[in-house]
Amino acid sequence: MDAGLPILARELGFAEAEGLDLQLIRDMSWATVRDRLLYGHTQAAHLIAPLALASSLGLDRPAVPLGVPFVLGLNGNAVTVSMTLARELRLGVRLGDPAEVGRRLVEIAKARGPGRTLRFGVVHRFSSHNYMLQYWLRGSGRT
Repeated sequence: MDAGLPILARELGFAEAEGLDLQLIRDMSWATVRDRLLYGHTQAAHLIAPLALASSLGLDRPAVPLGVPFVLGLNGNAVTVSMTLARELRLGVRLGDPAEVGRRLVEIAKARGPGRTLRFGVVHRFSSHNYMLQYWLRGSGRT
């Protein structure tokens, strides 16, 4: 759960003990969380760090400076595939070696041919998830 730490801070009274009235708002996308912050609907947000940097640099809209005083978590990301693709990768339900899985994935993608591409989803184009997935796929021989 991405918002685990802010939720615990509120529910266990840590935020209140620090003088914070923490009001949690559930949004359906990281872009919405970012926009609430940029347009002044919230004063602070739990946001994926690369999206905060992209917003400050103006990579997908006019630049808006943001402060990022600390990081709430360290990784915990995983590439998750359908059971159909897991069978093609010969994974079953176990974890595989990332290099070998990547090489096999490239083989599967090439064997599918035009019009039957593999598609991977990420939470936002300016997310650590996207950057890590791109890094792994390029290292696996993606063309």
